[in-house]
Amino acid sequence: MALPVTASDNYRTLPMLDAALIANGQFHYTTTLVLGDTELEIKSSRHIGRDVDEQGENILVVETVTRTGMGDTRERLELDGTSLLPKKQQVDQGDSTLSADYIGGQVTGLIRSAGQVVPIDLMLDQDTYAGEAALEAVLTALPLDGGYRTRLRATEIDVEQLVRTFAVVVEDTETIEVPAGSFNTWRLRLDALDGLGGSQVLWIGVDTPRVLVRAKGFVPEEVGQGSLITELTAWER
Repeated sequence: MALPVTASDNYRTLPMLDAALIANGQFHYTTTLVLGDTELEIKSSRHIGRDVDEQGENILVVETVTRTGMGDTRERLELDGTSLLPKKQQVDQGDSTLSADYIGGQVTGLIRSAGQVVPIDLMLDQDTYAGEAALEAVLTALPLDGGYRTRLRATEIDVEQLVRTFAVVVEDTETIEVPAGSFNTWRLRLDALDGLGGSQVLWIGVDTPRVLVRAKGFVPEEVGQGSLITELTAWER
């Protein structure tokens, strides 16, 4: 059940972060989609590193390549090196592209797909994180501890563009085994507060620098109830 999103949620101050907690390197993941008796594996690799942008400002660069039977999807995110607020996003999949700039409380850009061009134009009343890989980086940089909780805002940029609100709750530490090895982790919940889906359970390494070790998402009932489980298979430091 979705919790109510109040006006105060839209203007809530974003939590304090420490971007230095995020591990650099090349990370390899396998995502298993389970729908009834059917399982599908999706491979992905992610590079996280520090750089300086054209304006001479420090940025965190998150580059992800996802491989499926439909071809590769490549995403590059540039985040402010301290606040982790988004600056640029580029996604390429075959002939389809998404290009977005986050400047002055506005997200602008273009989506090109199947011969159509869809403008991106989203006004932000307050500072808002980007979603997916960028949001995972934000979660890694939070002051995680048993019982810690906060709320986050994140953009969802597609043909429809909106701001999502999530609650974060750290449940406990848990030692888990994944193909990359054994990790002592913080287990936390990311709960969507708007009823639009996207809730997850994530396991983030306790030791610093921190790494996302496992994530479990849930497939909506309308497309066949199931789960998405992502696990770290290798970490090239």
